Amino acid sequence: MRRMNNLITLFTAMVAFFFGCFLSNMLNKAEKCVTHKSGVSRMDPHPDIFLMILVTTAPQNVNRRLTMRQTWLRLGQPLEMTYYPENLIYLPKYDESGHLQMESVTDQSNRLAAYLHWHDNNLNNPETTRRFIKVKHVFAVGTADMPAGLRAELDREQKLYGDMLLLPRLKDNFENLTEKMLHSIEALTHHYEYSYLLKTDDDTYVKLDILLNELISYDRKLVRKTQEYNGQPLPALYWGYFLGRANVKTKGKWRDLNYHLSTHYITYALGGGYLISRKICEHISENAQSLSAYTNEDISMGLWVAPFRYVYRRHDPRFDTQYKPRKCRRYHIVLHKLNEEEMQQIDDGSVCIRGDKEEEKEDEQSKTLRPYFYDWTKSADKCCDTYVK
Repeated sequence: MRRMNNLITLFTAMVAFFFGCFLSNMLNKAEKCVTHKSGVSRMDPHPDIFLMILVTTAPQNVNRRLTMRQTWLRLGQPLEMTYYPENLIYLPKYDESGHLQMESVTDQSNRLAAYLHWHDNNLNNPETTRRFIKVKHVFAVGTADMPAGLRAELDREQKLYGDMLLLPRLKDNFENLTEKMLHSIEALTHHYEYSYLLKTDDDTYVKLDILLNELISYDRKLVRKTQEYNGQPLPALYWGYFLGRANVKTKGKWRDLNYHLSTHYITYALGGGYLISRKICEHISENAQSLSAYTNEDISMGLWVAPFRYVYRRHDPRFDTQYKPRKCRRYHIVLHKLNEEEMQQIDDGSVCIRGDKEEEKEDEQSKTLRPYFYDWTKSADKCCDTYVK
């Protein structure tokens, strides 16, 4: 009888143990669930995507979204351009300490000149290649505590275009911009397979065909050169216009009261438009519950990827994303702070006339807004003193 009781006790203990393991595993999975933060439970299926475009937008900015749909979001569908030469693509290598070697100022300058030469020679080249590259865009809007009338308008817009990313657990306001990025990247990374993500604001114009053409060549070259990395992590692209000497903002709407890491922000790509690889998105998605969300989403992004030695920070003066818009240059491929009329003018092929002589005179007197190449060999306070001519 005692033996039977011992067997029953042992059996009960084993059942309790395995049930505990099962329950612990289920709770662990629930804790790591990538939809937990965003609350987005379902999105329409889509085949594997090369480029995902995430546009952060305010609920009421209907006209901006419509203009973007009618202009640059249609570019490159299909892509009809000659292949961008792979020999003009820079792939960083690891140094002896195990860190990626960023481009020198000279290399950046030469690459911009090479791009302009290629662009001018191929602008009207009839020998183009027609390619169908899978691109998807979404407009991210938080819907928590939203008035019923405004929510109904967004639902109608979603029914009409099918490109709204409605975030049910996010209240859409200025203070939640970084949270909007976390919710959006988490939802998109969970529901879609994509290679790269381009983040823009709803007042940004992108020469999408040019950017896409160059990105394809970069990706192809990276795939071909994979074995040369000898087991090291492949570079994860972080492409934009970088700033490394910005003071921590203590006043105004951009103030960061919770940023206590240093007196300057860590190097980051300005938020009007930047591109990141899926590997970076997966890191953000998997850690969305734990990452610090500072006031400025672009600064937060720079911090989120700072510890990883495989991040390839590609500084590109063709991204006009500083806080004040620059005079249009023919090399620009991303232009921030545009209204609907200016977007339409650029898309129609009109000469971009943003900026004037007074602004040029101001630029000569103040070096803060002049476009620059990034010197990765110098300290952050001296990063940005080599100007684009």
